[in-house]
Amino acid sequence: MEQAGQTPEKPDDTGLGARLVALGGLELGEFNTVPSGPGVAPAPAPVVRTVRKPRTLLITAGVVVAVLGFFGTAAYLFVNVGGTSPSAAPPPPPRKPFPTASVGLPTGPQPMNQGVRTEDDLHLVCQNWYYPSAPRLRSSAPHPILISEDGGPEVEYRTTRTLNQAAFAGGAEERRAWAPEPPKAQLVACLDLTGPGRRVRDCGSGSKALPLVEGKYRLTVFEVASHRKLIDKTLTGADRACPFVILNSAGDTLYTTVKDRQLYDLLHTRVED
Repeated sequence: MEQAGQTPEKPDDTGLGARLVALGGLELGEFNTVPSGPGVAPAPAPVVRTVRKPRTLLITAGVVVAVLGFFGTAAYLFVNVGGTSPSAAPPPPPRKPFPTASVGLPTGPQPMNQGVRTEDDLHLVCQNWYYPSAPRLRSSAPHPILISEDGGPEVEYRTTRTLNQAAFAGGAEERRAWAPEPPKAQLVACLDLTGPGRRVRDCGSGSKALPLVEGKYRLTVFEVASHRKLIDKTLTGADRACPFVILNSAGDTLYTTVKDRQLYDLLHTRVED
């Protein structure tokens, strides 16, 4: 209690209200001063108002914008990628049809961009390829030749056939002509089975007999360097004997084969003259 004649002290500015104002939570003017002393009714509870700082508002606004942007992007992708709304985007243009095998594809002989190295390279001449770097067909003989024989309807590979009597009964010149080194070959003769002829006999194969029929063949001769066709003949296999060994790959039908003499008679003028 204050005594008479004394000047009352001023309230301490460092009290609770001032500290709250400094902290930004309350405004000092919103505190009602509560007088002290007996007989004074207590004042109603102070009203506190929270002051929101601008930084808090900026952070909250940024979060809202980010959330709206996320949902807006998701809705755009759902409509445009998922395709749930046909009217949201125009239909795609129709696809162009794929080209067929006959459109823009070469049908004639094709050059190889490498030289002849092995006999397998020369077999490709019978499959519509040629080698521009191979030796050209000259006027002077001999003209080295390789004979490429089809393995038959059950076989997908070709084999080299050598006319042994023509190649090895003479001298070095005959060998160079009828059994040449692959890079020196000027000609390739392709012997292909084209179909069956009349029935000849039955040939035993284990416990069963296989029919032997006439083999019909086509003989074509090409220049290796240009694929120019020099001979195109049809012939019938003259060897009517049953094969000594019947391979499993022979199938259910046997064919008469072409004799060496038949091939020599058709080829020697091109090779030796």
